[in-house]
Amino acid sequence: MPLWSAGGVDKTKKAYELIYEDVQVLKKQVQDLAARAQKNAEDVQVIKDQLKELADVVRRSQAEQLGLKEDLRSVPQQYQALAGKIEQLSLDVARLVELLAALRPGTPPAAGAEAKPAEKGRDEPQPSLKKPENKPQPMPLPSNVSPQDVYNMAYSDYLKGNFDLAVEGFMMYKDQFSDSPLADNALYWIGECYYSQRKFEDAIDMFNELILAYPQGDKIAAAYLKKGMSFAETGKKEEAMAAYKLLITKFPVEEETRIAQQKIKELAEK
Repeated sequence: MPLWSAGGVDKTKKAYELIYEDVQVLKKQVQDLAARAQKNAEDVQVIKDQLKELADVVRRSQAEQLGLKEDLRSVPQQYQALAGKIEQLSLDVARLVELLAALRPGTPPAAGAEAKPAEKGRDEPQPSLKKPENKPQPMPLPSNVSPQDVYNMAYSDYLKGNFDLAVEGFMMYKDQFSDSPLADNALYWIGECYYSQRKFEDAIDMFNELILAYPQGDKIAAAYLKKGMSFAETGKKEEAMAAYKLLITKFPVEEETRIAQQKIKELAEK
């Protein structure tokens, strides 16, 4: 064979070998890419599963939020019911105090012998009020009627919307039993009656009397709030603002403070 021919064969062989090696490299790269694609496909499936779980979590969260909104809508009603229960508990405690006082040795049955509040302020008993200076007793209460019964009847009239009767009952209660644990409550509910009747000036006077007479009472925060609302109803914006701000300063954590803050915003927007 000629020398040039043998050299050409070697070169051709080497060229084929190089091509073969390149093909093998390409095959390896294709295999690697296929493996990566499979791995990516698995990762994508994992992500899809996670997205599905996340979507389920979002749906559950939305359902829970809707349920929470429904629960929040019922909060005011629950708050009113709780306030009513607390009021009733206060009544029961006060009645127990009255009974314990009556059972003490040497203590006269003042709860049944004091002047009947329902007759106070009427025309007939007025002259008799001046006779006993130390114990005004225009008409004794029946033995089966206690100061607590008087308070309960007045509060019942308030709940029924019989505001005139409620005012009369609470008035005689606070006049005849000013040392009672519920005397400050009686003043507050008188103010509430006047507010409901749109007698805002009378309501303000009553809330002021409560604040001055019973500064440590449990109705003070509510009295400041309703005082501010009464001022607002009469168009006295500055006085209303002052009452709200005083409430916020004195009782920063009370529910009435949150309401007062909202009232201030409403007044500022007017």
